Amino acid sequence: MASELVAVTVPSRPEDDHMAAFLSTWKCRAGVMTLLIGAATGAGAQNPDLALTQAERDSILATYHQVFPIWGRKAIERGFLLPLPVGLNINTFAMEQGVALSELGLSTNENPIQASEFIALGEATSRVASVNFRGDLWVLPFLNVYGMYGTAWASTTVPVTEPVQFTSDVDQTGSYWGVGITTTIGIKHNWLAIDVNWTWTDLEKLDVPVRGRVLGLRYGRSFKVNAKSRANYWIGANNQKFATATDGSIALNEAIPPNVADSLQNALANYQNSPWYQGLGPLGKRAADSLVAGIMAADLGSTTINYHLDKAPADPWNMIIGGSYELTRNWHFRGEVGFIGRVQALLVLNYRLAL
Repeated sequence: MASELVAVTVPSRPEDDHMAAFLSTWKCRAGVMTLLIGAATGAGAQNPDLALTQAERDSILATYHQVFPIWGRKAIERGFLLPLPVGLNINTFAMEQGVALSELGLSTNENPIQASEFIALGEATSRVASVNFRGDLWVLPFLNVYGMYGTAWASTTVPVTEPVQFTSDVDQTGSYWGVGITTTIGIKHNWLAIDVNWTWTDLEKLDVPVRGRVLGLRYGRSFKVNAKSRANYWIGANNQKFATATDGSIALNEAIPPNVADSLQNALANYQNSPWYQGLGPLGKRAADSLVAGIMAADLGSTTINYHLDKAPADPWNMIIGGSYELTRNWHFRGEVGFIGRVQALLVLNYRLAL
C-alpha cells in the first residue's frame, strides 16, 4: 500500500574527473579506478614531482588566454597544471538503500487522508538507476560549480506487517535536476575534497518534487602515469538527506499485488473482532473503519489510495572508494562504488574544453 511512498533522491556525484585532473596538478589529488592503482603507484614512484617544469610553464603561458578559472595564470606560474575549465559529463548511477517509514496516513478516492496507526510497515527498500547530463565550471583553481539534469528509474518495496502481511512493489520513472559545489585543499600528492549538491526529483506518483542533499568527503592521492596522463584514487564517505514528508496517490491494484487482493479482503472481513482493531482508540477505529470500508467496496482497477508519510534513509552515511583516469587533456573517466549502509555505483565520461 505504501510502496511508492519513498522519495527517490538521486545523488549526483561530487568531484568529477575534471576535479581529479585539477587535484593532481595542485598536488591535492583525486582518484584512480581500482584496476589502475598498481600502474599508477609505479608511475608515481618514477615521477614523484607533479609540478610543471619551468619550460612547461613557459610553453603553456605563451598561449594561455582563458577567462576561467580566475587566478588561473598565477596557479600555472607556480607550477600547477590546471584542467580545462568547462566540463560536459555523462553520468550513470545505480543505488539500493533502506528507507525508514513513519507517520503513515491513508484514504481512498476523494476521502481525506487520516492517520493509519493500525498499519505497521517494515523497512522499505529503494532501488534507483539514473542517467544524467552535468555541466561544470572551475570558477577558481580550488572551487568548482555545476548543474545537472537527468532521468531516474525507481523501484520501491515496502513490507506491510499489520494488520495483514504482504509486500508491495511499485516501479516508476521521473526526472531530476540539481546544483552543487566542490572545494579542494591538499599538499603534494595528498588531497581533501568536500562536495555538496542539492537535487529535486519529480516522480510520477508523487505530488511534488522531492528535495535531497548529498554531502561527500573524500581523501585521496594522485600520480603521473606518463607525461600526459594522470591517475587518482580516493576513499571517503557520503551523507544523504531528503525531505521527510511525502504525499501522493497510487492505484489500489498497483499498491496491492493481485495475488494478495482476495486474501486481504478475506482477512479484513471480520476486522472489528481482531486484536489490532480492539487495541485502537476512538479516532483510530474511525480511521480504520473508513479505510477498510473503501478497500472492501473497491474496484481494484478504479480505486485510488491517497497517502502521506514521513521517511528517512535507514543509513544516512556510507563509505565510498573510487578513482579516475585522465586519458588526454580533454577526455577523463571516473568510477566510484559505495558500501556499508548504502550500496551504489557510478561511472562517468567527462569531456573538457577551454573557455
